Amino acid sequence: SGYTFAKSITVSNSSAITAVNYQIRLTINTQILIAASQMQANGNDIRFGKTCNGSTLYKYWIESGINTPTTVIWVKIDTILSGTDRTFFMFHGNSGAVASSSIPLVFSYAGSSTDSVSGGTSGGSINSQRGFRFSPNVDILVTSLGKNEPNGTDRYVTLFDNTSTSIIAQQQVSGPLGVYSYSALPNPIWLTHGAQYVIQLYQGATDGYYYGSSTQIDSRLTLFDMKYCNSCTQNTFPTNTLAGMHYGYADFLFYYRNMVSPEPTYVLGSSVIPIITAITNNSLICLGGSSTLTASGASSYAWNTGSTNSVIVVTPTSTTTYSVVGQSSIGCLASTIITQSVSICASVNSISQGGLQYNIFPNPTSGILNIDLENINERNSKIQITNVMGQIIISENINSKHLSFNMQSFSAGIYFVKIIENDHIIATQKIVKQ
Repeated sequence: SGYTFAKSITVSNSSAITAVNYQIRLTINTQILIAASQMQANGNDIRFGKTCNGSTLYKYWIESGINTPTTVIWVKIDTILSGTDRTFFMFHGNSGAVASSSIPLVFSYAGSSTDSVSGGTSGGSINSQRGFRFSPNVDILVTSLGKNEPNGTDRYVTLFDNTSTSIIAQQQVSGPLGVYSYSALPNPIWLTHGAQYVIQLYQGATDGYYYGSSTQIDSRLTLFDMKYCNSCTQNTFPTNTLAGMHYGYADFLFYYRNMVSPEPTYVLGSSVIPIITAITNNSLICLGGSSTLTASGASSYAWNTGSTNSVIVVTPTSTTTYSVVGQSSIGCLASTIITQSVSICASVNSISQGGLQYNIFPNPTSGILNIDLENINERNSKIQITNVMGQIIISENINSKHLSFNMQSFSAGIYFVKIIENDHIIATQKIVKQ
């Protein structure tokens, strides 16, 4: 409810494994949607759904790049069967929507990288770094850097890329001695499965650290060895190694995503909201009369009258607005309204001339003039409207028993309606344009 736009997203899973609670990474051009006023500037109205009517919504996280051509969004999809395609939907265009982007609702929480290793002896070298080299077994999202040390001092915790030796993230973490404390990263960082990284805790001139024999690590990580440097700074990449030890309890908190191989692919489709139209066969009817309303543009319909037909006949007792909801073959909904005008027809001229029955209303008219013909040879007949000088201002072949003419642009005065059959005038009626 309240959303104007919807686009289809078709995911293909070529893997031999069914993807369950799979987090798919989308790249969306939100810049073009925001520029077209189809999306809030902050992206708070972005939503994803299993069905086009939004009855089941998916959790999502906007990682980066809102209002750019390359906005990265992760969506958690319940199931993508092996070797199949499935379609879900992106909704936007709701000025009242609030933010719903969330890391915890999309990814699985692992917690501590060291699995909260503890114990050991306190002490160690000053002006040094201690930590460990590791590799993720799945793609992980690091959200905080942390430490556990015996002094309760502020410490630098640094995450290095083991191959390039460059710093990926660095945080100064505060907290009391003997417990794990963490500092959230301003922007969470993805670490790729199979790649190697180093996490380090820095000790200054008056700091110490815990150390002891341990290979404890979270099950989603592979521990290689302890990495360290002496007489170095927090920015120094450690090159010394020691096996089977945890020196200096550097840590990080992380989430992980479910993976299949090969990874599913996706195609972003165009708008899937149907364009519903509704028309009447007679824009103005007399009280007691009926008209036919026809809806198009969808696969099924629901009128506010209760009818589910595309064509309905109505007999309103006053001018009435009708609404119809259309649903496409993939469940997308849209609606439209149509107003059926009703006149008491107090100024209807009901005329019988030469065997021809016809009604002209309203007369006088201020704009639309309606002519209902009861018995006419449509194939060889036409209507002419002339002014008092005999000049023809409207001439139209008769192709229906219900005709309407727009006279709003004509000057006020007297006009004449002539009904012509086989080039002979068979009826003439004076009308007044107000």
